[in-house]
Amino acid sequence: MLERLNILSAGRPRTAEAWLARMARPGVGAREQAALLAWLEADADHLRQYEQAKADQAALEALRGVFSGDLAALRRGRRKAAVARRPLLAGGFAVAAVAAAVFLAPMLNGAPQGRLYESAPGQITDVALDDGSHVTLDAGSAIRVALGDDARRATLERGAAYFDVAHNARRPFQVAVGDRRVIVTGTRFVTALTGDGAQISLLQGRVAIGTRDVTDKAALDGALMLSPGERAEFRPGQPGLRKTKADVEVATAWRKRRLVFQDAPLSAVVAAVARYADRPLVIGDPAVARTRVTMVLPLEGEGAVEDRLAALLPVRIERTQAGEAVIRAE
Repeated sequence: MLERLNILSAGRPRTAEAWLARMARPGVGAREQAALLAWLEADADHLRQYEQAKADQAALEALRGVFSGDLAALRRGRRKAAVARRPLLAGGFAVAAVAAAVFLAPMLNGAPQGRLYESAPGQITDVALDDGSHVTLDAGSAIRVALGDDARRATLERGAAYFDVAHNARRPFQVAVGDRRVIVTGTRFVTALTGDGAQISLLQGRVAIGTRDVTDKAALDGALMLSPGERAEFRPGQPGLRKTKADVEVATAWRKRRLVFQDAPLSAVVAAVARYADRPLVIGDPAVARTRVTMVLPLEGEGAVEDRLAALLPVRIERTQAGEAVIRAE
């Protein structure tokens, strides 16, 4: 407590802008990190002021997502030091080392951390980005977006997303799907991660699918070009892309509250349906997982979505005490 009081009275900056200047200096140490934490905790409005000042300085909307992380990282570091029961001085320096690595990274290397957008299970969510682009997230899906001066970058972290990208040739739009990069300037396309696979279906415009960042001069070298009505499939971590004709109705059916599958393995069906279920879905037999399925599954109606699945297929649902829905052959 005495150390905290000393920090609060030790000639600290009085404004958020002054704190940004202090933390940007080289060689920021444990005392400055602890003083910043004390200032943030002293007034509930300080965090808001600091967030706004940092956003104004960076001029990147995508950096807003890291502000609460700054404080959380500092607090986690302090808790870890307390659990370790180290001497106060040694513990203080250990906290600063952990916090500085997270807190200072955006200012030191200029890499935007990105803002996370998520949709809840069973809920389709529309997202309007500041560049004029629009994204529709399938249920249980998430993307992270960083709108930089050189390029606009998004990462599909899970699920599926429909992108309607605003044209801007000077700031191309890139979507990371697994270990691939989808590069566009303005178009409409759908991305999805299903089980151990991934798909990109193009509705309008043109996209290039490669492995290099969009700012790399060789970003298009070896990239696969897609035209409207084409689809690319791949497995993250494995070489090769398979280009096929896209079925737009199948790729975008979830936007109309139904799922359409054509000769798909039941494992992929369950992975998609799980985003709409209120409990974990588990396939109880590997042979059942490999079963090929063609079906249209309505996402709205009476009963749980897994029960509607069982009504359409020769499978049964067993609910366990652990809260899972196990899918077995009828």
